[in-house]
Amino acid sequence: MAGLTLSTGCGTFLDPSKSLIDPGEMGRYDKDSLVLPILSDLSTLGSGVKEYEDQFLNASDPKPDDLIASDADYVVGKNDLLSVTINDLVGIGIETTKTTRVSESGNISLPLVGQIKATGLTEAELEQAIADAYNKAKLIDKAQVSVTVNEARGRAFSIIGASGASGQYAIVNSDFRVLDALVLSREAPVAGADYLYIIRKVDSGPTPGVKPAPGKTPSTNPGQDVFEPRSMAKPMHEPVLLQTAGSEKVTTVAGQPAQKFTGFEQPGPASDKRVIKIPLVPLRNGDLKYNVIIRPQDMVIVPPPVLGEFYMGGHVARVGVYSLTGRKITLKQAIISAGMLDQVAIPQRTDIVRRTGPDQEIYVRVDLAKIFSGEQSDLFLKPNDIVQVGTNAVAPFLAAVRGAFRFTYGFGFLYDRNFYDNNNNNN
Repeated sequence: MAGLTLSTGCGTFLDPSKSLIDPGEMGRYDKDSLVLPILSDLSTLGSGVKEYEDQFLNASDPKPDDLIASDADYVVGKNDLLSVTINDLVGIGIETTKTTRVSESGNISLPLVGQIKATGLTEAELEQAIADAYNKAKLIDKAQVSVTVNEARGRAFSIIGASGASGQYAIVNSDFRVLDALVLSREAPVAGADYLYIIRKVDSGPTPGVKPAPGKTPSTNPGQDVFEPRSMAKPMHEPVLLQTAGSEKVTTVAGQPAQKFTGFEQPGPASDKRVIKIPLVPLRNGDLKYNVIIRPQDMVIVPPPVLGEFYMGGHVARVGVYSLTGRKITLKQAIISAGMLDQVAIPQRTDIVRRTGPDQEIYVRVDLAKIFSGEQSDLFLKPNDIVQVGTNAVAPFLAAVRGAFRFTYGFGFLYDRNFYDNNNNNN
């Protein structure tokens, strides 16, 4: 056995990660630094089976335009709540104030003049339209009118996620950004989440709640953002919850089951929605290029925590079930958590069993020795993954040799008495 080991070369004999005597010894023993990506998809290991992507299929990085706020005026929309103040309506010097909600037909009803079209107008334009209506009815000459939008349904965003603060909220100023949205809704990005997602309607013309500033025309190029409305006339210092999120709904994308969220459908390749992915770690660390503007009608998705377990089996020191909840565990970490390999394990005979559908799973062979030595990339585990470490016919004999000869400190070694021949001793 010693001759066999030496014949493989001095480098192999001295490097525990490539030792034929103990193949379970794994690691990288090199002074040079090494940078490798950590994989999440088994198809990159040559499995031939594309896993279903558990995040948004067509998410893209933020664009420079996503960071730019606009000074466009807010346009009154359906179901907006307005306060209309009219001077001299019932008497000289007397103010008359009416709070009214814009109807589905886009009108508001005012005393003595009836229905007035409100949708599509800014606050200033609606003030002029009301004054003209009273002047035309010969009721008030040069009426003094003030219009304030108390509740702007067209200037709102929705947020859903793991906490109980999901719902629809008002955008309180023109420079309202994703960090402001998280603070306003009391949403805290959960541990283990890499991204949050913003679902945004692709601009195909004027958007409810937005009127371009003079000299500006909304683009019809897909993916370009709409203009942002100005802040409301009366600043809103308290969070305004406009609507709670809907019930759970599961959709399909390209024949595959979509991830379950609350209150929206995951957009497919032909959707009129754009999905923006925001990396959470850089955002939390102060990288403001990811702190994008929140636009009217945006849907912000804060991913829920990863829930589940993975299973360690075969020739590891501690087989069993291990928690994956709220954390991202790599294969190396899982092996170390299980106490590393036992005496007869063969790192090259490790299988990962992963579910790729409700009634389907895939087996992929990996080489733990190469992963630990940095020759191959590590892999993130997913809920219900099974890691099975195998052996071969030679491993028990190598384990017996290691158990028979144990080196001591100094220049000696011990010989296991299990190999002692009692018959020769008696003779």
